[in-house]
Amino acid sequence: MKTKKKIETLPLKTLCPLLLCAVLTGSLCACGAAAAPSDPSTDSGTTQNDPAGEADTQSEQSTATDADTISGKKDGSEAKDNGPGTDTLTEDSPVVDPETDTTVSTFPSHIQIEMQSEKEDLTADDGTIYYTTSYVYPVISIEGNADAAEKVNADVRSRIDSFLANTEVEEWAKEGYEYHISEESEYPFLSYCSDLTFDVQRSDNSVISFTMTNYSFSGGAHGNYLTQGVNYDAKTGKLLTFADLSGDADAFHEDTLAYNQDLARTEVYQMRMFSEDMLSDGSLESVLYADDAWYLSTSGLTFISNPYALGPYAAGTIEFVIPYADLADMGFAAGYAYTDRTVRKLLNDADAAFDLNGDGTEDTILFSPETVVNEDESYSTISHLIINDVDFSGRDDDAAGQQLNEKIWSELALFDLNVEDDYTELVLLSGENIGDNYVYTSRFFRYTKDGRLLYLGKVTGNVLDPSVTFSALE
Repeated sequence: MKTKKKIETLPLKTLCPLLLCAVLTGSLCACGAAAAPSDPSTDSGTTQNDPAGEADTQSEQSTATDADTISGKKDGSEAKDNGPGTDTLTEDSPVVDPETDTTVSTFPSHIQIEMQSEKEDLTADDGTIYYTTSYVYPVISIEGNADAAEKVNADVRSRIDSFLANTEVEEWAKEGYEYHISEESEYPFLSYCSDLTFDVQRSDNSVISFTMTNYSFSGGAHGNYLTQGVNYDAKTGKLLTFADLSGDADAFHEDTLAYNQDLARTEVYQMRMFSEDMLSDGSLESVLYADDAWYLSTSGLTFISNPYALGPYAAGTIEFVIPYADLADMGFAAGYAYTDRTVRKLLNDADAAFDLNGDGTEDTILFSPETVVNEDESYSTISHLIINDVDFSGRDDDAAGQQLNEKIWSELALFDLNVEDDYTELVLLSGENIGDNYVYTSRFFRYTKDGRLLYLGKVTGNVLDPSVTFSALE
C-alpha cells in the first residue's frame, strides 16, 4: 500500500494539519506500541518569511478565535486591564485581516517535500498478521536545482534499501509465531514490526535536515527505537558531515563538547542520565559525536542520545542543543546558520531568560509540568508557566489560565509570530494519540509590557516542525 502527502510551501488561507503521521518520539508504531516523546532541549534561531499586513481594528477579545491572521502594529501599544476574564488584544495583536494572505512558514517556495509511506503485512496461514514493515520517507524537488534534489533522494532511497535488507525482526516474528502456536498459548500473539520514519527538522536555502527513526517491536514489554540525524547541503545535495560545520573541525569539536558537558552537569540532565561519571569516562563524547548523532534544526545544532546510551529507556531520547547564536562564537560555518524567525525550545524545569515583550529587559521563564492524580486514579498534567516569579497556571478567570489548566502533557517554546513587532510569543506544544497518530496542538501566548499573559489562539500541528504551515489561529 502506498500513500502520498504533499507538504505545501505556498501561502494558504486555511490551517495545514500535522503532516508527518508517525513521529516515533511521540507516536504509535503500526503494531500498537508507543515510543516516548523526546524531552525538549534549549534551542534558538531567527525569518525572512515574515508575515505581512497590519491590524486595522483597535481591539479584540483574548479568545481562541480572535487571532485569525499573523500580523500587527509596531508601536508597542498595550491593552488596558478591564478586569478578570476580559483581557483584550490591541493594535499590535493578530486580528482579522481578510485582505491579507499571510502565511507563517519556514519552507522556501522553491523546495517541495512530499512524504510517501509504504506498508506490508506478513500473514500466517490462519490469517494472523505476525509481522508488519512500514516506512515514511521524503521525496525532494528543488526548482532550478534538480541535481541537488536527486542526490538527496538517492541517499534517502539507499537508507530505505538498507532498512528493508535487514530481515532479522521478520525472522524473529516468524519463529515467535510458530512457537506461540506450538505452545497453544491462551494469550493473543502480539505482531512484530519494523518501522522507519523520516521527520523534517529544517528545510531552507542552506540546509535540508531530517531525523530518521527506526522502531522495532519483537515481543517483550516495549519496542525499541534508534534516531539518527541526516543533513544535506540544500544547494549541492551533498550529505553533510560534522567536519563540514566548521573550518576548524578539531576546535569546533572541543568547543561544542565543552558546551554539552556543561549541559550534562545541570540537574535536569543529571536526573535523566545514568551517572555524572559519563562526563569524565568518555561516554558522553563517544555517544554524542558518533556518526549521524546530530542534526541541524530550526533551533540549533542538536546532538542525540538514544535510549540506553546515556540514560535508561524511561529517559527517552535525550537531546543536547546548542543555539545558533552560541555556535557563531565556536567557528560554525555561517552558510549553515538559520536566519529565520526566533525559535527556541525551553527545557522543562530549567530557568531560561529572554526579552518577551521588547522592553529591553530579559524576562525569567520557568516551565514546570506537574503530574497530578485524578479522582479516578488516572494521571494528568498541569502546566506551570512562571514568568518573572508569577505563576499563570491555576487561574480559571482568564483565557490564558484556562488553556494552561488543560491537564495535558506539554512543552514550551519561543516562537516569533511577527519579526517586525516587539514581541516574541510563547507556544505551548501538547499532543494526544488519535488512532495511530500522535497529533500536536500549538497554543500561542503573549507576555505584555505590563506583565499580563494573553492567549492568542491555537493551530493543529507542532509549529516547530518546518512542514507545518499556517495563516491563522483558531
